[in-house]
Amino acid sequence: MTEDELTSMLDEVKATTVKTVNGKPYISDEQTIAEMDAKEMEEALAEFLRHAKTFVLINDPFVHVDVGRPGIEWWRALGWLALSESRLKTAFCGNDRRPQTIRHYHKWKLKMLEGKRYRTDA
Repeated sequence: MTEDELTSMLDEVKATTVKTVNGKPYISDEQTIAEMDAKEMEEALAEFLRHAKTFVLINDPFVHVDVGRPGIEWWRALGWLALSESRLKTAFCGNDRRPQTIRHYHKWKLKMLEGKRYRTDA
């Protein structure tokens, strides 16, 4: 490659345009869906962790929690935990119910319950 060719390649100017709709940047459907999925995952995880913490408190025999009728509150906490776990599983796995995906989800869920950072294996 000669110096003139190299200089001409470096002198090229590329113009990028941002598509706008009604004065706002255009966002593709894929980007919108990805943002919605991320928000759903964040909300599902927060809900699951909140219900798991509540269930652990009610289930622990050494922690006195004033909940009124202990029997029914335990069942309610268990029900809310099951519902939030189902929502989290749907957000994480989608329609993929292969054993490998479920194992990966379970491993990730336990890390979230322990409060540890999850590192993917690269």
